[in-house]
Amino acid sequence: MITDPIHDINESLTVVEGPSGDGGEKNRGYLVGKDSFAIINTGRRGTIESSFQEAVYNKGKDSKNVKYIFLTHAYPDIMGGVYKLKKLFPNAQVAVHEKLKDVMEDPKGELRATHFKFSRKERLYFAVKKDPFDDLDKFKPDIYFKDGDKFDIGDTRIMVVNFDGTSSGHSMFFSTAERTMFTGDALNIYPALPHSYVIDYTGNYKKWFKNIEFLEKAKISILCPAHDGYQEARHVSPYIRDVREAFMQFESQLLMAMTEQKYLTRDELVERVQDSQGIVWYHPYMIMAPKVNMEAHLNKLIAEKKVQKNEKSDPVTYTYIGPKDDYY
Repeated sequence: MITDPIHDINESLTVVEGPSGDGGEKNRGYLVGKDSFAIINTGRRGTIESSFQEAVYNKGKDSKNVKYIFLTHAYPDIMGGVYKLKKLFPNAQVAVHEKLKDVMEDPKGELRATHFKFSRKERLYFAVKKDPFDDLDKFKPDIYFKDGDKFDIGDTRIMVVNFDGTSSGHSMFFSTAERTMFTGDALNIYPALPHSYVIDYTGNYKKWFKNIEFLEKAKISILCPAHDGYQEARHVSPYIRDVREAFMQFESQLLMAMTEQKYLTRDELVERVQDSQGIVWYHPYMIMAPKVNMEAHLNKLIAEKKVQKNEKSDPVTYTYIGPKDDYY
């Protein structure tokens, strides 16, 4: 377990970490490089920015040696620290995917309205509890990259890998020197809980699966998620496989629930599947994740002609229409 906020994985890769979230999700970013550096993800606002500066000083360098700040996506626990980091490292170029231009213009508004489509009830919840999206303000990146773009930092090259599975514009970064993949939220949110993936309304389950398949085939020596511990060598493949299996287990439980009752709403399905699998989400993901994930699963099953969406019913319900022999 990492207790120090700064932990060197090797001479060119450092973890910078702060207080974890309510569900144990790690609040972290990574410093890549030996003589010149890139920061990958910034953590929540007001938590680990100064630790990045300390990590650079520990290597005998100063602010001018930080060349880039890369963001895998624009959630509050990923880009919250970018505002202060840009002041601490004024020469660093902040880089995000070009599909996030609208989000960067109004991150709190776009994420609430488009990525998660919060209901009135959910907005009231955040009015009482801490709203993480309040930590986000308009920000103008220096670079809008696209899939396949490459950035050189000393003896390593950072390559952009974009699938849009988790959300539109979500990207991973591959560092060639140590064969390190920074996956952002492409896998799980909570440590050691492979069911805690998120596919928001701008994401896509087909692209999410392609992302998983890519990771399974890629030659990765170190896997660095945004919110879980890093994985090395022989632990990489099982870690990725567990997330895929969790997705399929969720789907199996969903289909079972739908064969037990003909008409079920999305929210009823969320409750039944999560209860049967013992899935628990914590603030803020308890509002952000369950409904978007359920709709991703339902969209997959509708496309496979296993489930029908009854749009004329109020509220909208879903019915299993697949082969009866499979679940009866």
